[in-house]
Amino acid sequence: MSKTQMKAESVREFLTRVEEVREAFEFEQDDVWGPWFRGQQRHYWRLNPKLYRDYGGFGNVKKDHLEDEIREEFIVRAPALSETRPASNDDWEWYFLMQHFGTPTRLLDWTEGALLALYFAVKDNRGFYDAAVWAFDPYALNKEAIGKEEVIPPSATGVHKDDKELIDPWLPKRFKNMAGLPKIPVAVYPTHISRRISTQHSCFTIHGQNEMGLDDLEGKKNSCLLKIIIPGFSVMGIRKELDTCGIDEVTIYPDLGGLGRALSVKWQPERQVSPHEGVYTRLKPSQVHKGGIGVFAIIKIKKHSSLFSDDNEEMVWISEGTLPTTPKEIRRLYDDFAVIKEKRYGCPTNFNRLTMSWFLNEPKPGEHPNVGCDTQTYDFFALRDIEAGEELTVDYSKYSDLPGAKT
Repeated sequence: MSKTQMKAESVREFLTRVEEVREAFEFEQDDVWGPWFRGQQRHYWRLNPKLYRDYGGFGNVKKDHLEDEIREEFIVRAPALSETRPASNDDWEWYFLMQHFGTPTRLLDWTEGALLALYFAVKDNRGFYDAAVWAFDPYALNKEAIGKEEVIPPSATGVHKDDKELIDPWLPKRFKNMAGLPKIPVAVYPTHISRRISTQHSCFTIHGQNEMGLDDLEGKKNSCLLKIIIPGFSVMGIRKELDTCGIDEVTIYPDLGGLGRALSVKWQPERQVSPHEGVYTRLKPSQVHKGGIGVFAIIKIKKHSSLFSDDNEEMVWISEGTLPTTPKEIRRLYDDFAVIKEKRYGCPTNFNRLTMSWFLNEPKPGEHPNVGCDTQTYDFFALRDIEAGEELTVDYSKYSDLPGAKT
């Protein structure tokens, strides 16, 4: 681990890392305030707000007035759809409400609760990837951003006019020139306009022009950002520990929806699935397709057995007229692997995700296939008993047209 990264494999170890974070950021033991935290399901995700991450970055947002259009439509339509609303027409309160309900903004969620951030990091993580909890010193950031080591709640009643004016450049009036946005982010406190914001101990950073405004701070000397890595193999154990500590969906989402999700998880039977469960085949050089790859049985497969368990990758359908023509090898991927129906090509979401079923070959001329395909679900099954060592073959014409065929 680098100096800006730590690791925690249990709740106990995580809390030790949190104390080390406080020391690194020079918070005193009796300080009322402390670091902020953000849990992310994958450790390599960047610290980019949704508006920049999903909508083409600052340049595109500015050019097309995307943020202004989204803000205006939300403010027009929201009052009729929810009892939760700002106490006033303050721009910041509306902006916080937008973030609360998942509207794309330049805000990034943080919490003052370290264990709450840890829960966000592991709650939807199945352990396939390392997670992360970012630790952040907002006071150090704001010293550079506004010249004050303090975090201002810009929409709160009684905030001094001079303090509010320090923060307001990060949220200009709608349809003003976004070129006036500051370069770096700033940390702000929201008004607690909903129970969820309060229970999650929510706080925010808001990005300026620089999409990498927070990421650029990682690794710098005396950085105000540190990362605690949660190894994938620790995720499930930490989730159980947090449940023992009373931190679950109801803690994060104090409503009936949160209760329903919490009970679903709590009473769901545990079942450890081995990676080899339901596996009957492997890839080898094909005996029916010279120079190609084939799918071979590694154990005896009984008739009617469902093959390729958990091979549930969804397909995307591409119109024939939009397929690439060059380079030829790229086009061959579509002709060799896609399911073709009415001049549309059904493909894996990415050809790097080709699974076992995509490598099935047709039988030799005059021979019968030993595998069938459900034309509704594209699930494959054994047409007869298949012995270990046999190559699996299928009749493509039963569920796919030939490349270039007329319909």
